[in-house]
Parts: sequence; structure tokens; C-alpha cells
Amino acid sequence: MQQQEINHALKNPFQPILKKVLKVDEELERLSSETFYNPFDVLYLGMEATDEDIKKMFNSFSKLLHPDKCQDPRAKDCWQIVDQAYKTLMEPEKRKVYIRIMREAREKTEFERLRENKRREKTGVAPLPPDTFESDFQKQCKNLFSEIEDRKQHLTRLEQSQKRYKLDEYERRKMLEQYKILTEEEWEKTRDERVNKWRDFNNKKTAIGTKQSNKGIRPPTENIEARPIEIITKRGDFKNIKLD
Repeated sequence: MQQQEINHALKNPFQPILKKVLKVDEELERLSSETFYNPFDVLYLGMEATDEDIKKMFNSFSKLLHPDKCQDPRAKDCWQIVDQAYKTLMEPEKRKVYIRIMREAREKTEFERLRENKRREKTGVAPLPPDTFESDFQKQCKNLFSEIEDRKQHLTRLEQSQKRYKLDEYERRKMLEQYKILTEEEWEKTRDERVNKWRDFNNKKTAIGTKQSNKGIRPPTENIEARPIEIITKRGDFKNIKLD
């Protein structure tokens, strides 16, 4: 059974195109209630879908959900999801990216199921049923696309944070520059006043130490030679002497 499952996976390296009969109510509910990261899932297509397959499914959805034909209020939003998925898959480079992710999901599914079957064989438990392979593969796809979307959102938040930092830095520099300009303008406005004050200060002719002066220290009025000098006598007393 294990080898049969491996052979089945090798013969079908891509998810088969689903033969889906579209119903308006079901598709409106599905597209409006779920979050889609994979455009193949939106159009019920597998990795091997050709341009013709994509156009065919798009036309089927168009007849069903186009706002001109469907009066349901949800039709407009659902149609945008379908239209965006179609445009994405019709761009070869973008389609290759999604196919590469889905191939990785398939390989990971095969590896994990093979490991689980080996464990079951050792414990005497029946291997995983082959018909559960596609459901496991779909889960693996959703996990991978969800992880990629989380990383993308994280990078977007980092980028936005850096942009906000740069904007804040720009505003800060701009404010400092404006402050500098205003300060220089104020400094120039008071230039004449400061110059006049400095001139008045230099032109003052009052004696230092008088009441009219700035109360500076007055020099001694007596010659230093005529001032008495205190000396200590042998008995420890102070005695004033004058130098003749």
C-alpha cells in the first residue's frame, strides 16, 4: 500500500483539476467567508492548469458572479477576488511562483506521510489511506501560504516602521532647522541693543568702588610700605611694627 501511494504521487505530480459544478449561493458563501492566499484555490484549479483551463473557469465564474448578472450584495467583493486570481494566474512569472510553492507542499506531504507510514509499520498499524493524500496536501499548501503571508506582513510592518522613523527624523531635523533660523533672526534683531549696551558699559568713567560704579573692589588707600606688620614676640603676643 505504501509503494502504491508513492507511485500514485509520482504519476500525478500536480493537483488534479477539480470537476466542480458552481452554484451561486455556495460560491458567494465560500468567497466571502474564507481567506485565499492561493489563486489556484479560488478558481478550483490545479498546478497543471493551462491558460485555456484558467480562462474556462474564469468564464464560468463570470456567468455566475459578475455584478451585472448577480444582484446579491456580496457579488461585487466576490467578483473582485475571482478577477484578481485570474489576472495573477495569467501572468506566467507569478504563476510559476505559486506552482513552486505548491510543489514544495507536495514534496513535504510525501515526506511526512512516508515517515508516518514507516512508524506505523514498526508498530503494526495500518498505513495511511492513499485517498487522504490530497487532503493532507491541501492542508500543507494552506500552511505554507499562510507562513509566507505572515512573513510578508511582518516585512511590511518593518518597512512601515522604518518609513515612520525616517519621517519622524525628517520632521525633527526640519524643526531644529526652523528653530535655528528663528534663533538667528532673534539674535540679529537684538544686535543693535546689545552693541549699545556694550558701548555704554565701556564709556562709563566712574571710579571703581564708588556708589556710581558697579561696586567693584576698591584698591587700598595706603602704601603697602607704610602698613604695620604684625609679628609674634617671644611671649606669644602680637606686636605691630612699621617699616621706615
